[in-house]
Amino acid sequence: MNKKLYLEALRQELLSHEIKDEEIKDVLIDYEQMYDDALERGLSDEEVYNLLGQPKQVYYELRDTLTLKSSKKHSNKIIALSPFFAVITFMLIGLTTDIWHPTWLVFLLIPVTAIILSTDTKEKIVALSPFLAIVIFILVGTYTSNWNPTWLIFLIIPIVSMIYEKNTIKKLMFVGSLLLAAAFYLIMGYMYNDFMIGLFGFLLPAIVGLYFAELKFELVIKDPLKRKSAITFLIVLLLSLSTFLAIGLLLDGWGYSWMILLLIPVTSIFLFDHSKKITPYMPFIAVVIFYSLGYFFGLFEISWIAFLLIPIVAVIENA
Repeated sequence: MNKKLYLEALRQELLSHEIKDEEIKDVLIDYEQMYDDALERGLSDEEVYNLLGQPKQVYYELRDTLTLKSSKKHSNKIIALSPFFAVITFMLIGLTTDIWHPTWLVFLLIPVTAIILSTDTKEKIVALSPFLAIVIFILVGTYTSNWNPTWLIFLIIPIVSMIYEKNTIKKLMFVGSLLLAAAFYLIMGYMYNDFMIGLFGFLLPAIVGLYFAELKFELVIKDPLKRKSAITFLIVLLLSLSTFLAIGLLLDGWGYSWMILLLIPVTSIFLFDHSKKITPYMPFIAVVIFYSLGYFFGLFEISWIAFLLIPIVAVIENA
């Protein structure tokens, strides 16, 4: 990537976050100067890119000093108020009906609101899929006790992520392998009463995923650090799914083991967004604290306080 491409990528990144035009201009002037200075010191384009950081990383480092456009500010106000709306709704329903669980799902409106108001259409659909899966899983599991095979709803996450995949063959093979694996799991479970054997069906999408991942590592991810991050994410993904299924099947822990799956988005934020702040992780931490206290100790009526950690940490870190 040369200077022109780098600056254009940085401009597009800042535009996507609705930064004011004059501030984008100032940032580009500064980074163009730093780029030229690095070239004069004898660094290659690749070395300069690694020195300055990828555009997304630059944005996260500068975002506290940048000014958003007015439309973005309004969105941020709504996002900031969402925890309080969720608390009020939760308390009203809980106090009038004494149904604290699964009323707590209203707190998922906090990250959902942020996703809807601050991401583009492509990222929005993919980012919302985990929350849709959690809501369906909790509601069906709570009111029918059919945690298994309701957990299969989490397959919509990788399936939805394939919507914008440009490689048609990869898309068809991956989605098809997931559907075949789910069908095999259900057949083995209900016809032969052996869900454990049915799990072997998921070796098929695992093999397909590893095949295309290997191609991507070989053809695209030449940067050792990026390759290491991608491999680490894949390992966490597989371990999280394996642990979730093992606890669910062996200990009948479907009602709480789903929290392990939250490691997947948390790891993604840590490895690819390079956020040094705690705020992006707080929705997941709050969910784990809230649900653990409620599920294991029956404290749903007071454990909702954990969700107040989200705005508190955000205020402290951005003060």
